[in-house]
Amino acid sequence: MSPKYTPKEAEVYERFQQGMMNLQKNPNQSLGSFVEQLAETKPKHTALYYQDLSWTWEALNKETNRISNYFLNLGLNPGETVALMLENSPEYLFLTSGINKIQAISGLINFNQKKQALTHSFTTVNPKFIVIDGYSLPSFRDIVEKLPYKNNQIFVINNPEDVKHDYIELPDELKIASINNPETTFNSILRETALYIFTSGTTGLPKAVNMENFKLLAQAYILGLGLANLTPQDLIYINTPLYHNFAIGVTWSVTLVLGASAVLRKKFSATDFWKDIQKYKITFMIYVGEIPRYILNQPDQPEKNHTLKKMVGIGLRKNIWEQFKSRFNIEHIYEFYGLTEGHRTLFNADEIPGMIGRFTMSGLALAKVDPETGEFFKNERGYCIKCKPGDVGMALFKVEKRSFFTGYKDKEKTQKKLLQNVFRKNDNYFNTGDMLKLHDDLWVSFADRFGDTFRWKSENVSTLEVESILNSFPAIQMSAVYGVAIPNTEGKAGMAAIKLNSSIDFNSDKFSRFVVDVLPTYSIPVFVRLCDDLEITGPYKIKKVNLRNETYNLKVIHDPLNFWNSSMKKYVPFTDSLYQDLMNGKLRI
Repeated sequence: MSPKYTPKEAEVYERFQQGMMNLQKNPNQSLGSFVEQLAETKPKHTALYYQDLSWTWEALNKETNRISNYFLNLGLNPGETVALMLENSPEYLFLTSGINKIQAISGLINFNQKKQALTHSFTTVNPKFIVIDGYSLPSFRDIVEKLPYKNNQIFVINNPEDVKHDYIELPDELKIASINNPETTFNSILRETALYIFTSGTTGLPKAVNMENFKLLAQAYILGLGLANLTPQDLIYINTPLYHNFAIGVTWSVTLVLGASAVLRKKFSATDFWKDIQKYKITFMIYVGEIPRYILNQPDQPEKNHTLKKMVGIGLRKNIWEQFKSRFNIEHIYEFYGLTEGHRTLFNADEIPGMIGRFTMSGLALAKVDPETGEFFKNERGYCIKCKPGDVGMALFKVEKRSFFTGYKDKEKTQKKLLQNVFRKNDNYFNTGDMLKLHDDLWVSFADRFGDTFRWKSENVSTLEVESILNSFPAIQMSAVYGVAIPNTEGKAGMAAIKLNSSIDFNSDKFSRFVVDVLPTYSIPVFVRLCDDLEITGPYKIKKVNLRNETYNLKVIHDPLNFWNSSMKKYVPFTDSLYQDLMNGKLRI
């Protein structure tokens, strides 16, 4: 028996289904084909604003064509990859669209990554060519000798500081590239990979997700047209990194589907947020939970005198939701739940603060698990038990042949996330690693990420990845990394319990320099606990339950405890005074 939709949910599904029906009438579509069609149907409509610059759809398409024709002439073939390691810029969108028009794939590299994780990311996408910017050059040079590329396969753009290099200056090459539409654009098909987008997932180093044209456009239809009911007259704000699905896979895709206008920002700024809203007359934005809190904390805001009407996002706490909507008079805030590698979505069309949606979409399930071990509870027949209202359980997405689940580029990693014979014989589910709470009338709220990841500074942090890197520091014998909650802060801060190598002296300053050198800022543990020993389980895994429960509570912990001073970029002793400041919201994290 199908669940009964609320009137607003029914409207969302009706708009979404109409959009998908239109999309599937023509299988030869892609991100690049949308750009090309908009250049023909809306040539003078402004497509993109960046700082004080702007491009019409016609102008943006010409820049895209330069990319297509240049890489075609270089011999880039369908299915081959160009890795992009760039900060947000218009060129990012030109590149991904141009590469897409020739059925090649853009591998989107997180420019915050360093050393081991960065090498892994490049190796994973196996690019034929690499494009980097000036900001990324120092980190790239640290690992380039570990990659099998010649200098003529590496291109540089956006290098205002004139960082020295021996690679090819892409802007010089593009000056003579043709601006005509390539003949290949409509060779694209919906069910082919357009992008590799990395996610930390639940274990190990980042994993590349296969993002097909179909999924990217479907995301736009469910969130932009279905949920937010946007129109071509909306002005859309992109202020999160383009290497994330949120920015390029949702917000930019919405812009393409609508033929609307987008405002791209190099990086988010709470200080400049309302200035941008007023300057460009922005009406819609995608958020992650931290962003509204940062904006609320800014003084001297315009309060209710602005054009921002609608917001869609994830991770917004109930109290922040209510404060933000009331203070700034936002007409609609829509929370949703989904994964980059997932193929199902929960959405809160009725705007109930604190909820991520209702369990109305088929193929979603909540299974009861042991909250400490993550083991699934089974019934007498050996199958998982579905949650009832009041239960917290593991979110599972059903995988069927007709679904557009594509998984990771690494098929072995995909298989590790799939579960068989879950609720009945031969069924197949994807384990999200997310714990959700089921409420009455099918409402669902987010409970926690289980196990080996946590979210901090709008990024997913893999504990295994950080542990692997910390363990490479000579004075560390083993480490356990986990997330801990901090009052009045979104997500969880990283904490590392480390057992030292007794034969090597531990130097805190050297360790501080080490983490700066090898970890993105959001992965650096905020707390480091120096333990005499770490508790080991039967399967020789470090037991983290007690460590998580004790957090950084100085009344419980008697081990030396250090705190990451982000302004000094070094670890300092975590004192009672610092603890009180942290509890009272006076300590900058």
